[in-house]
Order: sequence, then structure tokens, then C-alpha cells
Amino acid sequence: MKHIAFFAALAMGVTLTSTAFANGSLSGIWRTATYNGEYAHVRFGPCGGKTCGVVVGTFDKAGEIQGGSLGKTIVINMEEVGQGAYENGRIRRPDTGQSAPLKLELQGNSMNVRACIGPLCRNETWSRVK
Repeated sequence: MKHIAFFAALAMGVTLTSTAFANGSLSGIWRTATYNGEYAHVRFGPCGGKTCGVVVGTFDKAGEIQGGSLGKTIVINMEEVGQGAYENGRIRRPDTGQSAPLKLELQGNSMNVRACIGPLCRNETWSRVK
């Protein structure tokens, strides 16, 4: 499960209204991309005036598991920059604490996740669960 949290992090109960979805709100629960049959659910919400994401569920092919990244904050200090885009935050690897700059872009119930370390970038698409 360390691997899914890392790759989800390098691409990781809020009740929302339809207005929040229409405005491109990051708040809610998002499913990370699948890596080796594993994925996570990340809950985004306010933290210190910005937005952070915490792993609230970890899964493999058989269903929900008690992964090591459960309960860890993997997305830190995202700032909305307009039109469904979020920047200036970081995504953290839960097992080592390593982090990378992160950009998020919402498109309906999909989120483009882009993290780069130097010239090496990883792009993923996460999907809204709630």
C-alpha cells in the first residue's frame, strides 16, 4: 500500500451541495488513480485558510484494506487560483515525508493531478467520489 500512496501522492465525510460542484470546489472525497490494483480515497477540505487532502480509505482488488497511508495528509496547502485550478501546494509521500510541488485542475467530476520534481513530472486523473 506504500506504493499506491506514493504514486497517488505524486500524481492525493464532507457533505457537499450541488453548488459546490458547480463552482469547481475541491472539497469532498476523490479516488486516486489505480496503481498495481490499489488506490486511495482522499478527503479534501479546509486547513489553515488553504485546502489539504487526507487519506480516508485504501483499497486493493479485493476491496477496502487498512493501508499504512490511512489518516495521513498527503496534499498540503493548496490555493485556489481560479477557474477550478489549485496551485502553490505540495503532495507528500506518506511513508517517507518526501514532497513535491503540485497543481490540480478540476473538470467536472475529474481532477487532473500534476506533480513535478525538476524535469520529471507525473500526471494522473482522480475522480470525485462524494
